[in-house]
Amino acid sequence: MLEYYAQHPLYAALVIALALLALFVLVKAFKASSRRSKKVNAIIEKMKEENELLNKYSILTEDLISSSDSAELFRGIGVGLQKRVSDKADMMAEFDSLGAEQKYIYAVYTFIQDAEEGMSNFFSTSTKPLTSTAAEAVEAVVSAGDFKEAFIAEYNATDEDNEAVSYNPDEMAKWDEKAAPSIADGTVCRVFGEYIKQNASAFIPR
Repeated sequence: MLEYYAQHPLYAALVIALALLALFVLVKAFKASSRRSKKVNAIIEKMKEENELLNKYSILTEDLISSSDSAELFRGIGVGLQKRVSDKADMMAEFDSLGAEQKYIYAVYTFIQDAEEGMSNFFSTSTKPLTSTAAEAVEAVVSAGDFKEAFIAEYNATDEDNEAVSYNPDEMAKWDEKAAPSIADGTVCRVFGEYIKQNASAFIPR
């Protein structure tokens, strides 16, 4: 066989090239499978975490709210409100039935989930009243700083009713980058967790 390849170098080169191509395809397939596996595992972990939060914050009391970690409290109540709304046939009617404070948390929690891929992802996949409620919440609750400035700028740029500001992809990317640290380090979650503590009665069933 080796003698045959020696006598037919072009054929030998073709065999080697096909072998390398097959190896390349196998490596690519393995990497793709590995990425899919990581994504699936991340989704499973997120579902487990949300289920634990739902159970922990299913019955809200003043003691539970005051003693909870602020960021976890925000996520726990946020996922509960999201489930409450999504379980209804008429989600808009259920959203409208929430109190103002609950609407703030629902909207910002949805934003935090969507913003994992960049803040602009929220504004590209959501519309009013969700975006306007989130903007109202940020205006009312978050102190002045990079995150608030970037959030309001993106909201104004994507607000179809605001003709004074135009959409600019380059600017959106800059605002995404400016807001990212406060989202990634949990600052936004903690701020709205503290807001819940300050308005505990609005979240405790009567």
